[in-house]
Amino acid sequence: MTKLVKSAWWVIYYYDRDWSPRFLLIKRHAISWKVERVAPKWKLQDWENYERAALREVAEETWIPINQLSIVKNLGTTKLAGLEDRNWKFDKEVTYFLMRFVWDPDVVDINLVEWYLGTYKWATISEVLNLVYYTDIREIFRSWFNSLKEKQKINDVKRNFINSL
Repeated sequence: MTKLVKSAWWVIYYYDRDWSPRFLLIKRHAISWKVERVAPKWKLQDWENYERAALREVAEETWIPINQLSIVKNLGTTKLAGLEDRNWKFDKEVTYFLMRFVWDPDVVDINLVEWYLGTYKWATISEVLNLVYYTDIREIFRSWFNSLKEKQKINDVKRNFINSL
């Protein structure tokens, strides 16, 4: 019987001084031992709630204080079948979350855990699209970047209207 591994990826962002979103990418070893840039992620334990575990894991793995994070949206779930890791086969169900970080980005300190290499980058969308290997993950970043920019435009129109009154 194939084991189902549930995990979650966090698309963590903050706005820089120019109000451009920056996304957290971490260097890690893939199962294949290639080095890749990824959004932070974790495997869900049977007893865990996604949202609570997401906040706890981000805090543990990045040193970002929990009170400086908010889950903006559940971005959906993808399923991967027939994966192999050395001696066992498994299917994977990945749920993606968008999280906003509202503090100093220099507070991040990636631990050398879970295959992470301790190196991270707050990347622009262009850097994300060039550094992230998997197409579906790039598309999640691209989609949410466009959504964030659209929301920003709407807020700018509202602000300009209020200021004109």
